[in-house]
Amino acid sequence: MNAVLDTIVTGLRQSLPGQEARVPIPQLQTSPHYNVPCLSLVDYLSRPDKNGIIAEFKRASPSRGAYRLDADLSETTRGYMQAGCSGLSILTEPHHFQGSLEDLRLARRLHLCPILRKDFMLEPYQVHEARAAGADVILLIAALLDKSKVAELVGLAHDLGMEVLFECHGVEDLDLWRPDIDMIGVNSRNLSTLDMDPNRFETMAPDLPSDSVWIAESGLRGGQDIAVARALGYSGFLIGDAFLRTSLPHRECSRIAKELAELQGQ
Repeated sequence: MNAVLDTIVTGLRQSLPGQEARVPIPQLQTSPHYNVPCLSLVDYLSRPDKNGIIAEFKRASPSRGAYRLDADLSETTRGYMQAGCSGLSILTEPHHFQGSLEDLRLARRLHLCPILRKDFMLEPYQVHEARAAGADVILLIAALLDKSKVAELVGLAHDLGMEVLFECHGVEDLDLWRPDIDMIGVNSRNLSTLDMDPNRFETMAPDLPSDSVWIAESGLRGGQDIAVARALGYSGFLIGDAFLRTSLPHRECSRIAKELAELQGQ
């Protein structure tokens, strides 16, 4: 891991006990979202009226700094879904991505679609937080966890009705894979250097579990990139930077979605 990721994880481990003391799990369980049935991202990725894009909203990233957004979360995510996206990814990490659980709550109030809580999930408390805020899916990053913690978090997410996206960066992460995980993501960004490897989707494909749903994450810049990943066997395409580096992300999302539809003859 790099220094930024170390800082994020260290900060989380220090802050989580205090957060749980302020808002304990029984209080989270009183949320109106906590017992509402979740929407399946796996199902939405297979719908013919959707394009497989999981569109991300964040205000900053360690590799890019702050994004210059001329639209707020409401306008951006509405535009994403009008472009035919299969779901939303909402960053909730506050310090390096300028996100919050309130962003997730707002997205839930606005949209009837699968929503991924994108964050650095380390402990069961965060899974309960995600459910209470309205998430349908959680992200587990293999490099941050061990086998027992993966099993614990996957089991809890499923008990709460949520799906799990398991993110890997190299074949070594597949040692933590469990057959009951819903989706496997390949992130083309190197966690140590933050550099992109555009060939990672292809080099990882032969080793990915054939009976899982594959998600390509990071580095997808346009319809052609998505079409290539789809031909390799990926069903979902998690895209943030390609949209957010523009001042109106939803318009760029619409442009890329149209480009993809033309490439696929739709």
